[in-house]
Amino acid sequence: MGEWWLPERPDHVMNGTLTIGPHYPVLELYDRSAPHSDPAELQPVIHGRSMSTNLTLLSNVQTDAPSACLGARRVIHRSLVVGSVLIGDSHLLEESTRFDRASLRLSHLDEWVNRSPYSWKAGPPESLQVVDNLPVLTASVPGCEINLSRHLATSVNRLADAGFSSHEVIELRLNERVPLNELEYQFVRPLEQLLTLATGFDSKALDLQVGNGDNGDLPWQMTAHSVRRRSADQGETERPVVRPHMRFGMNSKGYPPDIEFGDLVPRWFDLQTRLSDVCDLIFSLRSEVGGYLQQRLFTIASAVEGLHRGLNPDLEKKTADEQARNTAILAAVQGNHPEHRKWLADVIGQAHRKSYAFRMQALLQETGEVMADVVGNQEKWFRKLRDIRNELGHVLDSKTTVDQMVGMLSSALLLAEAVLLRRLGFSDSVCCRSLDYHWERENVRALVLRGFPEWFTDSAETPAG
Repeated sequence: MGEWWLPERPDHVMNGTLTIGPHYPVLELYDRSAPHSDPAELQPVIHGRSMSTNLTLLSNVQTDAPSACLGARRVIHRSLVVGSVLIGDSHLLEESTRFDRASLRLSHLDEWVNRSPYSWKAGPPESLQVVDNLPVLTASVPGCEINLSRHLATSVNRLADAGFSSHEVIELRLNERVPLNELEYQFVRPLEQLLTLATGFDSKALDLQVGNGDNGDLPWQMTAHSVRRRSADQGETERPVVRPHMRFGMNSKGYPPDIEFGDLVPRWFDLQTRLSDVCDLIFSLRSEVGGYLQQRLFTIASAVEGLHRGLNPDLEKKTADEQARNTAILAAVQGNHPEHRKWLADVIGQAHRKSYAFRMQALLQETGEVMADVVGNQEKWFRKLRDIRNELGHVLDSKTTVDQMVGMLSSALLLAEAVLLRRLGFSDSVCCRSLDYHWERENVRALVLRGFPEWFTDSAETPAG
């Protein structure tokens, strides 16, 4: 609860309540001094103060504004959906919401890095010691330096308990200031997706803070703003994923692949930049937000096609032979039936693009043994995925059962993630082993087998040629 106003009208103060819920923030305003000429929409930036805390609300969308007239004035109850809440020592104007520093945690990051800041000191008595010399890990990507370090937080209750906690924290040091949404899209989103790929579970940014590095002698954190959007974006609530169940991670020789932060992160950013929207589709299926089974299946069926396109951009171009063939065909038609030339040019103009079946077969071949035992008859598998995509996209009658859709969804998602692992440089055998730590391949194979038992009894499990 607090007071709220527009930046250009600080004298027009409204009472209201900001609720940061499980999905997005909502602001309820009670404007008791609105003139009849007031516009129905509020501006995208709102300033507020609650319990001596300054808040800047960005990307606000008004959803309702019922009003009642009291003489020459109106009382308006405004309801707004808020895009981002920035909490700090000062208010920000829209043009000043550009930043070159950020810090954040990620779901499962502590387990992924897998290094403990604690050690036991032999007694008597035994005691727990905090190790403060864990190295800072650094990775460089275009436009940003990424540092990973261990941070310690202490808590003291004057009358009772005291304690401390420790987490891995990522710091982003950008080359130039960028808007908040661009900072998150270019640098935070790839890190979330990297942890999702590594663990097989949705990973989200936690405790995100943004600021700027040109504060003189002051650390940038002293003037940083905390970014809030969900009630759960300050700490993890889900059950942690242990390192032995991860596909790859750090500091665990017993459960390879064991990666180097400074080497893997740049390779992932390069791959993710090339695939960007495709990665959004793939990892949306690991999100805690559900959806209809058909919608999820259509998403992955489209994503794997885009995955092949993104990884093989040269196949989207016509070769010299294909261009010469098209020219000859159009010249022949021009001489005999010129009225058909434009129609034919449109038809053969896309003839060089590879078929869906070709793309799926190529992805299966790229993953080698990783997917061979999972899908059974590969040719029937990718043709079924193509048919399901066409049925859903064109609203055709389908006889595909729920068990079959679940099997196709699970296997297509595993294929997409296996291709990403291979493109990160993990070998066929390493991918097989890492996807078996949590019985992923075995579980997905069981789902495909339930829907299509005949695919595992055919004499040929791979397509000819």
